[in-house]
Amino acid sequence: MSQLPGSKSPAKQPTAASPSTIPISFPTKPVSTRKLPDLEAALKKVASARSKSYVRKIGILIRWENDETGAENDTVTMESILKPLGVQCDTFVIPNSDKTPAWSLQEKLNKLLGQCIRSSLPSLFIFFYVGHGGLHDNTLCFTSHHKRILWRSIRGTLESAQSVDSLVILDCCHAAAAIRQPNSTTNIHIIAACGVHEIASVRSNTASFTQRLFRAQIQVEKPKYAPHAVFETFSGTREISLVFSDTSRSRLPRPLSGVSQKQVLVKLTVEGQRDAIDSFSKAVRSLPPNMKVEICNAFETDASVFFILQMLWEGWVLWTSVVHLDFVGVTLGPDLLSRKAIPPASASGENLPPEDLSFKEA
Repeated sequence: MSQLPGSKSPAKQPTAASPSTIPISFPTKPVSTRKLPDLEAALKKVASARSKSYVRKIGILIRWENDETGAENDTVTMESILKPLGVQCDTFVIPNSDKTPAWSLQEKLNKLLGQCIRSSLPSLFIFFYVGHGGLHDNTLCFTSHHKRILWRSIRGTLESAQSVDSLVILDCCHAAAAIRQPNSTTNIHIIAACGVHEIASVRSNTASFTQRLFRAQIQVEKPKYAPHAVFETFSGTREISLVFSDTSRSRLPRPLSGVSQKQVLVKLTVEGQRDAIDSFSKAVRSLPPNMKVEICNAFETDASVFFILQMLWEGWVLWTSVVHLDFVGVTLGPDLLSRKAIPPASASGENLPPEDLSFKEA
């Protein structure tokens, strides 16, 4: 039947929502799951790196004289980062009047590396440069006032010190151009402020790479315009770890001051079925004390098992460096309710067992 002009359409009767239109208020699968063998290997790697210590730690902090990028202040900031780690810092300012800056820097490097080699002690050498960076033949160079120092000459000096581990920190433009895999077994790791063809953020923007490194927030506090930092193993296979000489000054995230928060409760999802519980228990049994966990509970899902774990605050920091943990909350001790004290859920409504619908004799 046709509708008269100006009349309203009849109201539509509400229809039952189909299952496909009902919103789902929880994820259908875990956000992140880990394969147990991979997780075990990653945790052992963290534990091994934490156990290694260097007896001698020497760092050279390099900048050009009268650099307008704020390099002088960044050098002071870097020194404040390294000193609590027990690093003996030596600031090397390249004079504008130096006609052979590369030779001068090489002489200084040989002297400091020689101290490490002659000591025959486990040694770490830290090379930090802040200032202008450029590209020469697709290779990084440190530049100032029409002068340049080629990175490859410095790389060769570090590679020749095979008994000394080196950590290179570069806060300059094109920093990742230093990452070229050499034919060397010397253990060298590089932290670069930006990619090969990127411009580093200067200190005047209050978010230089060195400033963010000081706050231990290299990526989190990165402004939108600042490039991503690059972390690479240049050569070698060993991990490089630095521990604080004064543990009270550790920059690891800590609980709120004035509150006795000692432990955290987290959720970890592992691929597998019920047998993953025993395998996981064995995998974490050999971890050092600061990485130990207490398995509070475990539940099986379709293709995984998720664990509710309680661990020390420091353990949480170390675990999250290699695995995603869903943070549940901060705890002050064991469970307040023992499992026996939790009453079973009462059955009511649709949870009641079905009635016997068979006819009874009169």
